[in-house]
Amino acid sequence: MSVFSRSNLFRAGLGPLAAAALILVLHSGAIPPYQAYSVGLAGVYTILVLSVNLLAGWAGIWSIAHPAFFALGAYFAAYGSSHGWSLEVVVLGAAGCAAAFGAFLGGAGARFSMLYLALLTLAFTMVSLEVMGQWTGVTGGDQGIPMEKLHSALGLGTLASAGTQAQYIAVGAAGVALAVGALARPSALRMRLVAAKSHPLAARSVGIAPEAQSALAFGVSAVFAALAGVLLALVVGFVSPEPFSLALAISLIAACVLGGAGALLGAVVGGAYLTWAPTAAESVGVPQPILQGVVLIAALLFLPGGVVPFLGRALRRLSARTTAQPPTPVEATEEAPSVPAPAPTAPELLRVDDVGVSFGGVKALEGASMTVRAGETVAIIGPNGAGKTTLLNVLSGLVGGGRVTGDAQYAGKPLLNSRSTARRGLGIGRTFQHAETFPELTVAENILCTHRRVTAQHRAKAAELLQSVGLAPFADRRPAELPFGLHKRLDLARALAEEPELLVLDEPFGGLDAAERTLLARQIVRQQQRGTAVVIIDHVLDDLFAVAHRVVAFDFGRPVGEGLPGTILDDPRVRSSYLGEGGDRVELPRRDSLKRTAVHLTAIDHSYGGVTALRGIDLAVAQGAVLGVVGANGAGKSTLGQILHGTLAPTEGRRTVDGELRSALVPEGRALFKTLSLRENLEVAAYAAGIKGADLRTRLEQTGEWLPPRLRERMGMPAAGLSGGEQQILAIARALMARPDLLIVDEPALGLSPAMVTEVYARLGRLAHEGMTVVLLEQSLTRAVSASHEVVVLHDGRVAAQGEPADPEFLAQAEQAYFDGEEDAPMAAAQG
Repeated sequence: MSVFSRSNLFRAGLGPLAAAALILVLHSGAIPPYQAYSVGLAGVYTILVLSVNLLAGWAGIWSIAHPAFFALGAYFAAYGSSHGWSLEVVVLGAAGCAAAFGAFLGGAGARFSMLYLALLTLAFTMVSLEVMGQWTGVTGGDQGIPMEKLHSALGLGTLASAGTQAQYIAVGAAGVALAVGALARPSALRMRLVAAKSHPLAARSVGIAPEAQSALAFGVSAVFAALAGVLLALVVGFVSPEPFSLALAISLIAACVLGGAGALLGAVVGGAYLTWAPTAAESVGVPQPILQGVVLIAALLFLPGGVVPFLGRALRRLSARTTAQPPTPVEATEEAPSVPAPAPTAPELLRVDDVGVSFGGVKALEGASMTVRAGETVAIIGPNGAGKTTLLNVLSGLVGGGRVTGDAQYAGKPLLNSRSTARRGLGIGRTFQHAETFPELTVAENILCTHRRVTAQHRAKAAELLQSVGLAPFADRRPAELPFGLHKRLDLARALAEEPELLVLDEPFGGLDAAERTLLARQIVRQQQRGTAVVIIDHVLDDLFAVAHRVVAFDFGRPVGEGLPGTILDDPRVRSSYLGEGGDRVELPRRDSLKRTAVHLTAIDHSYGGVTALRGIDLAVAQGAVLGVVGANGAGKSTLGQILHGTLAPTEGRRTVDGELRSALVPEGRALFKTLSLRENLEVAAYAAGIKGADLRTRLEQTGEWLPPRLRERMGMPAAGLSGGEQQILAIARALMARPDLLIVDEPALGLSPAMVTEVYARLGRLAHEGMTVVLLEQSLTRAVSASHEVVVLHDGRVAAQGEPADPEFLAQAEQAYFDGEEDAPMAAAQG
């Protein structure tokens, strides 16, 4: 919708029309003078609430500073009227000062959390209140200052205060303010504010600086509050500090919550609430703070979105004859076209030389070097934690607090020193692993927000782009209304807006079905044909290799190989990065002693929204066995572990256990309480299991004996002081506090040195000897083989191979299934 489209102009005109009608009623004398004064005051408060309302709803900033801006406008008008200032000087002066202070608060506050921003605005209001009381030469101190007439330097007449003329002006100004808000709703300003609020990282990737948006939003909002202050001085005829107290800040927030943050009509409701709340409190005989508190609590409990959004939803439900469902898009069934090779003379677009990224003492990337030509697609592969996404973040400037070294040249110019928000303008488009779209914007607005000013031409190009990716029928819907596959397409479409020269794709195939992956591959090929260079990472290797010209493999943050898609996996270093290096065999109890089944999964399917994580899983875990579940990142291991644990109910299928089974899960990343001591981490697990008193002391002693001596001697130190391997051992020990029959460990070797990997697996082997059932969720096939009775290979959510490590034929099938997902592998393994 255009800002100046017929429908939007109609909506914008409703505010001034309603104000004009109300002015006519006031002029007719139908409203008594004392009530007419309240109506004028309601117009003032409507503008004030609107300034806070849209700042909160569009920019996500809740301000306690607006009473100060309100007072600034009022004192500017009163002081100026008594010193011969013209109306134009008063308005421009108040607006300019408020804009400067507001932009400062917004820009400075953008660096802080919501709590610290609230404290910053609170401090600003407190300082302003103190200035009002002490600067008696300007404000009159506690005695206040009268408001006199204001003369227009442009010959527009004279404005008298505390009369019907001031009331008419206040009502008319409220109508104009609502019209401005209506015109701003479909504008790029609102889209970029909402984008920066809802997802700052994704906003930076499309050239939106959240700090600049906060400064702009706060500055504009402060101007509206100051103009409301000028009108207050005109309506009341006298200015004193009393109306601008901290109580007003609280009442403003309550008025916004009551009306609905971001709703234009919510400002009218809030303005009426501020005007007549004192009268209502007096009529029912309760103090005004009590009435306001009750209203605010009721609104939060029963109308959390506000009165206006609640009524809007109710009216839509009443008027809707049928429930609208998104139409099913037509999916292509033919295979993706062949990948065109880049022209031999294609220029080098990107060069990365010896780039490294470190976070404190942790090196996430080291010695990364690569080149990309125009029209070329370079795939980046490697196991979880290899540094792939870190490299993509370097290219898009989203490394965060990491220290970047080395050099990168884009189109012959230095890249690393350019701001993340400037990369979009250089011609770099970026997608995210989880399709980080802007949920409060429509599909079309997710595309349009990439522009500073939206024109009819921009809207036409956005419509054409949405048509090309199959999203045209959903242009006016929110991302949350789309299935996962369409959500991913929207992320891609936003990256393609403004026709980037370099497209950076982070796991675009993840979670898509076969038809959706074919459509995505076709879109990538179309970009290649247009000369777009693509850097892409993914764990779906067959789809990834189908669109790639060249592959670079990473492991532990360093490149370990480079080659063509058809030969890269023949490189021993690349294969070992996925499958793992050979390690010492962990001594396990005899396989023939494992008779009973601890957990049985039957026909398990699981989906997250539109993403299918597991498909048709049939699995029996023998009691006392060590089962290794292996697969690349995204294969479904963690989901399977949660279902085995019982904390996640499958979408389809059944989980059965033999008798009473206590299970414990050690999640990927350990999830320790880093600020708590080792002992306190164990105690928290015990409390969760209902263990206390003497039993707790006994359990701590028993679990402490399982820990290595170097940890038993440091039970009082914070967990954050441990090495990665020591933290993993502590995480397992914490799980043992509940004395589980089944222990599930997700990625036990992730980020550990070889020596620590050996120690962790040896301790898990000891648990198996003690009769515990252990499930290892691993990326490394070699490690799982060395420490398991049985190994299951997952590929794309399915069991692609299953067998015993002692079977040489199974090992060959498992290796093939890890990369290719051959569905006949499990059958062959079972027969073997």
